[in-house]
Amino acid sequence: MADQKIKSNWPLIGNGHIFEFLTKSLANKNISSSYIFTGPTGLGKATAANFFAQGLICETRDRSILPCGKCPTCKEAAKGIHSDIYLIAKAADKKNISLEQIRDFIRSLGLSSFLNSYKIGIIKGAEALSEGAVNALLKTLEEPKARVVIILTVTDFEVLPKTIISRSQILRFQPVKSDVIYDDLIKNHGAQRSQAKNFSRLCAGRPALALKFLEDKEYFGNYKADVLAFIKLLSPDINERFKVVEDILGKNARGQEAVKSVGKIIDVWQNLTRDLLLLELDLVDLVQHQSFAKDLAAVKNKLSLKSLLSLIGVLKQAKEYLANNVSPKLALENVAASI
Repeated sequence: MADQKIKSNWPLIGNGHIFEFLTKSLANKNISSSYIFTGPTGLGKATAANFFAQGLICETRDRSILPCGKCPTCKEAAKGIHSDIYLIAKAADKKNISLEQIRDFIRSLGLSSFLNSYKIGIIKGAEALSEGAVNALLKTLEEPKARVVIILTVTDFEVLPKTIISRSQILRFQPVKSDVIYDDLIKNHGAQRSQAKNFSRLCAGRPALALKFLEDKEYFGNYKADVLAFIKLLSPDINERFKVVEDILGKNARGQEAVKSVGKIIDVWQNLTRDLLLLELDLVDLVQHQSFAKDLAAVKNKLSLKSLLSLIGVLKQAKEYLANNVSPKLALENVAASI
């Protein structure tokens, strides 16, 4: 069958190869029972999943435009209230997506569609599936039902069992070039050139994060605080370093919220350490945090290459501690003591 032409409004900046694949699949009705959308956070994997789901249930008679965005089903899907689209994710205060959540999810997908359409299930952050949830989901994937589509979004698909990977169509989302993000911020969001330059580099290829920096001053202020905390953390005074840890923990909630928050801070610190290493190697053009160049340059002069490599290992270990249920306090204190 020859490929049909299809028009649509891709809701993301970049990753046009995925747009082309999904729209071609819709046009030719070549739909898999399971998909894995994989790639770094902030690239719009969940947005793309919703876009694809809308295309599957769209009622327009003009099949050259999917989704149309105008029919009742498209409008309901856009609001997150369509009865044939189900979304689950890890609860904020939980470590995993539970077996009970997956059972309810599978049960919902097993019901007949009210409109004789597709039933679509989206699992956001599928790397958080518990062992029991994975096993229950696998049974469903082994015996796919007609007109039922399951989409998993993950940052790294290799954390999923091979049995799930082998039964899914994998779509890899890639970071977007900074010049593409720069142009989008200026043309579509009214950013000043200096803002677009800084945020397009700072977001590390994630357009949604660049827009968040531009539109949410409080969010960007918190990000700057995380950067400055890192600068202070490199103080030769161990009491100053532990004061940084104390200040961070005072801002964060307990339980899984604290784990998530501290994990994001360590991610920022890992990127800053990479920037220091790039500065040490005189690869200035590759530095992500160029808007903090003066702060980084002042710190770099106090650290040897050996110290930077050691810091990379310390921060990696902190992430592993969090993943293995070590408290955020102990994970951060180990960083402060090891520098």
